[in-house]
Parts: sequence; C-alpha cells; structure tokens
Amino acid sequence: MAFGALSSGISALNSFSKGMEVIGNNIANVNTVSFKSSRIKYSETFNQVLKQSAPSPASGDRSNVQASQVGLGVQVEGIVGQFHQGGLSSTNQLTDLAIQGEGFFLVEDPKTNTQYATRGGDFRIDDQGYLVTSGGMRVRGLTGGSIGFEVDVDADGKMNFVVNEDTQTGTIAPSEYDYVRLDYNVGDAEVYDEAFRSGGQKRNTVMYTNHLIGEDAAGGTTWGSISVDPGTGVIDTSATVYGADAENPHRVGSLVYNDIDNPTEVTGVTGWHSFMKEAVSNLKTLRNVSEQGSLSGVVTDAEIEQAVSSDFFYAMFGADLDANAAVSIDGNAVRNLFADVASGGELSWKSNIDSVATVDSIMATFPTSIEEARGIVSSVTREQTPELSRFSIDDEGGIVYFLNNGDSFNRGQIQLVDFNDKTALIREGQNLYSAFGAAGLKENPYGKNEEGLQIAGTNGLGIIKQGALELSNVDLTGEFANMITTQRGFQAGSRIITVSDDILQEVVNLKR
Repeated sequence: MAFGALSSGISALNSFSKGMEVIGNNIANVNTVSFKSSRIKYSETFNQVLKQSAPSPASGDRSNVQASQVGLGVQVEGIVGQFHQGGLSSTNQLTDLAIQGEGFFLVEDPKTNTQYATRGGDFRIDDQGYLVTSGGMRVRGLTGGSIGFEVDVDADGKMNFVVNEDTQTGTIAPSEYDYVRLDYNVGDAEVYDEAFRSGGQKRNTVMYTNHLIGEDAAGGTTWGSISVDPGTGVIDTSATVYGADAENPHRVGSLVYNDIDNPTEVTGVTGWHSFMKEAVSNLKTLRNVSEQGSLSGVVTDAEIEQAVSSDFFYAMFGADLDANAAVSIDGNAVRNLFADVASGGELSWKSNIDSVATVDSIMATFPTSIEEARGIVSSVTREQTPELSRFSIDDEGGIVYFLNNGDSFNRGQIQLVDFNDKTALIREGQNLYSAFGAAGLKENPYGKNEEGLQIAGTNGLGIIKQGALELSNVDLTGEFANMITTQRGFQAGSRIITVSDDILQEVVNLKR
C-alpha cells in the first residue's frame, strides 16, 4: 500500500532538515576566520526486494530474470568538511598568521596538555610571553633561540654589546620543541660562560658571554696585580694584570698611570663611572654652580668621570689597593677634586652652598662592598642592553628578532602539521580540530619530533603569511543554490506524505 511511500517521505523530511542545518551553519559562519564549510551527502536507504534476479539457465533457452525492488527512502550518508583554501585578508597585525596552502597550526591546552589543530591564525601574546589563540591555547613549535653578547665598557664609559656568533658559547639557534614564546626579557639576562648543550640548561632570550668584573676559576675577584722593576721602580705594563687573572680581566675601562712612558704609579681607573651615571650628573651640576662654573676648564667632565671611576673601583677593591704601594687610589678622588680653594682645591663656592655636605651625600650612593658593586654592575648592564625593536615571521615560520642597535637573531619557528584524511577531524569549536589518530597525522619525514611538526613550505605544506588572516571558504552563491534545492526537496517530500495520506484515506473509505 502507501506505507512505503509514507516512510520515504518522512525520511526525505528528516534528511533535508539536516541538510538545511548544514547550509545554515555554513552561512552563519561566512565571516568566521578560517572557517571550513561542510557539505551533506545523501544516499538511499535499504531496498525491499520484491523479486530476486537470476542468471540465464545453462541451456540458454531463456533470458535472465531481472530483480524487482523498491527503495524505502533517503538517508544522510555523511557531512563532510571542505578544507579548500579560503581567501587571505591583510590585517597588518604582527601576530595574525595565515596559512596559504596545506597544513594546520598545532596548539595545546597548557592545563590538560590536549593538542588541537587549527587554521585560525588570529593569535596574541599573553602576559607570560606565549603565542596563544584567543582562547589561551599555546602554539607549539621550535623555540629556545637566544642572543649572546660580549660586553665591555670603554675608557669613556660607553657600554658596547657585540654579538657572540659562536653557536656553542654565544648566540644559540632554536633547538627545542615547546610552546612558542615571543618574549624578550632583559631583566632575566645572565652570564653564561660555558658551552651550550641541547637538552641541558636553557638559555634566556638574551645573555652575556663574559663577566665585566673578571673572576678566577674559584669565583674570586681582585683588582689585579702589577710588576715593578725593583731597580727603577717603573711598572712593567705588559705584565700588569687588570682583573682576577690574565685570562679573566676586567672588561671595564683601564688603569691610569702617572707617566705614559715610564709609569711608576697607578693613579686611577677609567670607565667605571658608567655604573654611577646619576652620581656623575649630580657632580657636574655641583661643579656648574661653583664660582668657576663649567666654562673655565678648572674641573672638566673627564676629570669628574675619572674621579667617580676611581672611587667606585676603590669601593670594590679598597683593601687590596691599600696593600699595594704602586697604587695611589684611596677612595678620595671625588672629595679632593671638589675641595674648595681654602682646602687646597681649585673650586670656590658661594656661602649658601655646602659643597662638602653635597659631595658626602653623593658619595653615600657608592657601593660599600664588592657584592653591592656587582649588583649595580648587573643592573646597569641590563638597562643598557639593546632592546627589542620589532619581530617578523617569514614564510617558513621563522621568528626573527630585530634589536634597536641593528642586531638580529632567530628566536624560534612556528611549524605546521598535516593529515592524510582531513575530513576525519572532529570540530571542537573555536576553530579547533581533534581526532588526530583517525585523520592520520603525517609524520615528520626526518623524525625530528613526535608531534608531526614540519617546516612550512616543505613536504607539500603551505607557507605562513604574517599580518594576514584566512577568511571563511563558504561560497554564499553555492549555499543559496543548495538552499533552494533543499527546500524544494523538503517540499516534495512533504507532498509524498500528503498524497500517501490521501491514498490511505481512500482505503479507509472503501468500507463505506
């Protein structure tokens, strides 16, 4: 009777309703970043066999028998994701990344360590320096790159930072797979004077590969040593050690001798005033308000800087300096320089200026021990370290840092993963996909990691475009066309039910 047709009509309504859900979801996400549309596949349900087919008999005197069967409707065979490329839109946002071609970014929930794939590159840098999705998932990739500086301070107090290009003791290339970080924290910079080993102690983003204050093998620090000819009293400058030992000298300024050609005495040091800039500035201001002022040349800027250097040096190594007869640094260079005329100095002051008290207050800011001096040196070094100016991400995902002094280094690399069957991925919302096992995660052909991460632009993977986002790949024209055919299909299915109902009504009326 009409029961089979009624069942077919009902299956049509159910299937086309699901089809409208798919179309509606596609249209709703037409502006969703990197959204991948879906399409629904229909197939017939099982068939009722009215008559079995049969082959021709062996005698050949009859034909074969055709099968006679009637279908019982339609069903949803599957809803398949369409992973073709979406258009790219420029955003000029440095952390916006778009994949042009095949591949996915790999992100991980830091709480559960659950990994997901995503095409959505609308990333941000969180408060800890990690590159994350809008939902806080951290991007995985190659990381650990850092820059190493050889540091020194010249006689004028200028701090110089020269990149150490040695790949073991200096600038380190990215070598570890972890969460991608876009931080540059100078405040964490430390001195590393040993070779880097993969899997060993991690390096900070920026580091120093030498000590400014020389240390011996035991970590001890002294001002140095000099060799004096006992007959003439002349210092052998070629044998003078300015630091803990000959292999670990101080990297700040130099010693000042009383005579360039035949030195018999060390009268001061240079360069150390770099760590006492505020004291130097205050002393210059005090000199400027003296009767002589700054234009007379009585007390020059260079003299102030050398006096501060010498007194800072004495604050560190006073006991050692006092024990050496050839060294006349006594920690009073500033006070002697700023003594008034009545006390044998060169400056005179107005009655309302207490120069002695002012100098004493400035000298109170000097360190009182080698430990305190070390702290000041470290603090000033970090303040003077080149800062991050900008970063860029190239087509292969390489993250390059550019510093404000013109130097650059590789911080890390954002890599991609890909799958043999993308349609097996499960959508988890927020542009995230899971079920890597079912989709068949492609392995890194070089076996570098177990996560399948590979360099963008290699092995069939697409490239990464910085400052751009991939748009939704929904085709509105096609979706509206599908909506029309789906609506008509639903309408026809409802007519099947209506007509089947009329037929059943006629059967009921036969009793009358």
